Amino acid sequence: MRAVGIKDLKNNLSSFLDFVRGGETILILDRNEPIAEIKKIDQKSNRTYQYLKEATNANSIIPAKKAKGINIPKSVLLNAGTKTRISSAWKEAYQADRD
Repeated sequence: MRAVGIKDLKNNLSSFLDFVRGGETILILDRNEPIAEIKKIDQKSNRTYQYLKEATNANSIIPAKKAKGINIPKSVLLNAGTKTRISSAWKEAYQADRD
């Protein structure tokens, strides 16, 4: 079991979670007083996990699929003349709106 203060835990959370994944328990201290524990979940005895597994097997729920990446098109390259025309059009529209 490892003991850690709140500030150190906050600053190094990823490292401490790696210890938890490895099976260690982390004791959280607030001014040297134990206030909480972080430990790996035992999925076999976890009621939420068991419910989700049973409901999935009974087709009561359908698990979400992994999200696919979004294909964002690369920006369109504009030549200098087009940029100038767009800029002028925006300026004209802005001035017309202000008048």
